[in-house]
Amino acid sequence: MNLERNKFSFIHPRANVHENAYIDSYTTIGKGVKIESDVYISNGAKIYGNALVQAGSYIGENCIIGHPQRGDLSQIIKEKKAPTEHQSPLVTIGRDCTIRAGTIIYSEVSIGQKCQTGHNVMIREKTNVGNNSLIGTNTIIDGNVVIGAEVSIQTGVYIPLYCKIGNNVFMGPFSKLTNDKYMKRREFALLGPIIEDNVSLGANSVILPGITLKKGTIVGAGSVVTKNTNENDIVVGNPAKLLKKKPEDWK
Repeated sequence: MNLERNKFSFIHPRANVHENAYIDSYTTIGKGVKIESDVYISNGAKIYGNALVQAGSYIGENCIIGHPQRGDLSQIIKEKKAPTEHQSPLVTIGRDCTIRAGTIIYSEVSIGQKCQTGHNVMIREKTNVGNNSLIGTNTIIDGNVVIGAEVSIQTGVYIPLYCKIGNNVFMGPFSKLTNDKYMKRREFALLGPIIEDNVSLGANSVILPGITLKKGTIVGAGSVVTKNTNENDIVVGNPAKLLKKKPEDWK
């Protein structure tokens, strides 16, 4: 660590920070945090325990890693306890990740290797993100979500509770998944869509609760999907209807 640069930082005595990690000024590292070698923690970042930041990763300015979940936060407030003393369920940032400025990642989240976020991303608890995935600027993932590997989530995407997203999925800018069929006007168990492998969502598309998009589905920009699709369907419109099958020479 560069002791001159981190003299204004707080590093808990029960944190484990590798000697080859770089800790910038005004950072906070809480109890039970483990920072591996060649990690770069930028100015103003906060990492609360338990947290593991694996080798080669970058945490940008003013990020929060391990933000307490609702119950933990209530306990911290009630006990007037410093967040750096509280150890929430483990959050893991995999090897060689880039977490850009302003991102907030809650506890009990697992981010795979070589993932990236844009700026001001929020990822809430009990979310798993597979290797080599990208989560774009201003995206919100509201927790209890499974995201596969090689997924590309563009700017401004919204993913609510209880969604499942497969591998090699593309989600265009400002596309939205939904999970509340009746918008609290009658009883309905929240149920997010299932997005299978190799699906592409066009910009500003909307997928309604409980919908399954089968492998290879392509959803046109601005479409509203109200029914399940079949494999390799191309659907467009509001409500979305089958346009044609995906050509065989398309990925």
